[in-house]
Amino acid sequence: MKKYIPILFFIMAFSGFLSTQILWDNFHLNAKQVDQNKQKYSVYETNFQALKITTTSSRMLHLKALKAPIVILNFWASWCHPCLQEFPSLVEFQEKYKKNVLVVGINGDEDDAASNIKKIEKKYGLNFESVIDQDSAISNKFLINTYPVSIVFFKGEVIYVSQKIHDFMDPEFRSLIDKALKEVP
Repeated sequence: MKKYIPILFFIMAFSGFLSTQILWDNFHLNAKQVDQNKQKYSVYETNFQALKITTTSSRMLHLKALKAPIVILNFWASWCHPCLQEFPSLVEFQEKYKKNVLVVGINGDEDDAASNIKKIEKKYGLNFESVIDQDSAISNKFLINTYPVSIVFFKGEVIYVSQKIHDFMDPEFRSLIDKALKEVP
């Protein structure tokens, strides 16, 4: 039995070392992710302030001058099935919050974008305007490389980002929006 004590001691010490290393790496990765998100959010906020766009209905929008305290940029394409799947909840959300929220669709269709947008608006009853981003200029500014992506701004600051299909009527998400809107006079 005495001959196994050094082996047991070694196993315990090695296990302790591995556990400490795993915890340290996990902490370090989480801190790195937070820093990356801060950098990305800073890019989003800078571009939000500068962005001037024209919707498919010829409405000019300068995002920083908008009255709505919450602006959602929803990056989508007509060929993107997850984008289309989230539209019913986004339409319902826009209807519920129409006094305080402005949703702007940024469409990334490369071919016949205007026609595709009209078809989708009719099929899904979209109650928000879209912008044609055929050359990906807007998407590139916001570092978008996949669809759907939704960036939620409150008074020009990012409060939420979804990089996958999102249920806009999710109680947790609506709670975030309601909390932000309580700050509006």
